[in-house]
Amino acid sequence: MTNNLINEPWIPVVRRSGRRETIAPWQLTAGYEDDPIIALDAPRADFNGALVQFLIGLVQTALPPERGRDWRRRLKKPPSPEELRCAFEPFAYAFELDGEGARFMQDLTLSEGEPTTVDRLLMEMPGEQTLKKNIDHFLKRGTVQRCCPSCAAMALLTLQTNAPSGGRGHRTSLRGGGPLTTLILGRTLWETVWLNILEARDLAGLGNAGCTCDADTFPWLAPTRTSAKGEVTTALDTHPLQMYWGMPRRIRLQAAETGTIDTCDICGCESDRMVITYLTKDGGVNYKGGWRHPLTPYARMKSDEELLPRHGQPGGVTYRNWLGLVQSHPERGVPARVVTTFREDRYADLTDLDARIWAFGYDMDNMKARCWYEGTMPLLHVEGGLRERFEAEGARLIRAAELVVSSTRSCIRQAWYDDPKNAPSGDLSFIDARFWQETEAAFYEQQRRLLAGLRTDTDLSGIKTDWLTTLQEEALVLFDEYSQAAQIGIADPRRIALAHRDLRRFTSPGNKLIAQALDLPVEAAAGGKRKKRGASEDPAV
Repeated sequence: MTNNLINEPWIPVVRRSGRRETIAPWQLTAGYEDDPIIALDAPRADFNGALVQFLIGLVQTALPPERGRDWRRRLKKPPSPEELRCAFEPFAYAFELDGEGARFMQDLTLSEGEPTTVDRLLMEMPGEQTLKKNIDHFLKRGTVQRCCPSCAAMALLTLQTNAPSGGRGHRTSLRGGGPLTTLILGRTLWETVWLNILEARDLAGLGNAGCTCDADTFPWLAPTRTSAKGEVTTALDTHPLQMYWGMPRRIRLQAAETGTIDTCDICGCESDRMVITYLTKDGGVNYKGGWRHPLTPYARMKSDEELLPRHGQPGGVTYRNWLGLVQSHPERGVPARVVTTFREDRYADLTDLDARIWAFGYDMDNMKARCWYEGTMPLLHVEGGLRERFEAEGARLIRAAELVVSSTRSCIRQAWYDDPKNAPSGDLSFIDARFWQETEAAFYEQQRRLLAGLRTDTDLSGIKTDWLTTLQEEALVLFDEYSQAAQIGIADPRRIALAHRDLRRFTSPGNKLIAQALDLPVEAAAGGKRKKRGASEDPAV
């Protein structure tokens, strides 16, 4: 069994040449000049998301830059594998996966608990009540019966990082169930890790730097700070680094030497030592109050509430999430600390880097994982003097898109039903998902045009009207596809025609709401023609 997660190879990666291999963390920069590692290559996407956070947390713990020039130096000239080995070695004792003593992300003293099959480490597997009621129709029990030590480590890391509600006393992760993570994505895996490392002084303010015991960073090195009687753990109770090493679940893996070679049900590798079960118990660490994880965006759900971590939502990660993920917005929230730090303090010095944001996370419905979403967004460098106006204009483009997709959805319902207001509600999120996906490339192109226009002090109205034309064209394409217009024998042609007319009207530059959203004069945008009195502007308003 893989015993030490610092010294032994267990992380699957792919190099620029396409060659795949498994490395130890200290080998992250091996072959950097000739054939660098460019990405993680785990058998599951959520494992990749957890592994990149593992590497960021490890480097942040062992090799934090003291000043900005230290950070820039390491970006241009990465540490050698030997340097990384020396930096990680003092912490290797905390990363044992097996053995009698402290184990990585496992309860130190747990010897009695509920024996559980290893597949329950996986986020999407059916929960206890689903199994008791025998309603695991789509994700069946028993599909993962054994896994190799590497996959067990990845599954454990993924669960502790994303832990959803797990029933009474089974705690959620430090950022709640299925947190959304946003990272700056580099050209190599080392760049991706280092671009998301904070200076030591910036991290110190995110917790209690006076908590210097080893267990204040790695909670599995001491008896679990249980929550059986309602105890909570706040940001003032631990060192800031514990944000990267949170352990909400009380778990102890049970590995078995079968004496025969078995196949891992996750990655397909062969081993004579497999993890088949684990012990678990309720009352793990209950993380509450004041946490601001550097890799997660936050939003205020209500005006009087504290900022809460953002989570994955149906529809995935597209430019509709730009506000709050890339730029701050009073209603949508604030980006992750690493995103803000990069945009405001670092990007100006990196003229050769075409940075992107990598966003990923689970869409959770309480205990149930509905979907794993991830996506990337280009990140433009905007000079400080232009940033406020650029962000305001970008928000206008998104607001116009929201109005158009809302009108599209409403007009399709109008085409379907004689009385749309009293018709069955239904789930029309697939229309929204198509709309955002199909207009995404155009949004980023208009952003580039906006930035160029601001730099040359050019009138932006032509860019905005072009954007509205794109939105209207996509709205009409979706209407034609979903309104049953092609099934004239079973649809009402008159109702469809009226809905089509209304959609054109609602998404035109002559619509007052659209013009206001884009900051365009209604008369000028509409070619000087006034809208007829009494005409509706937006069926969704």
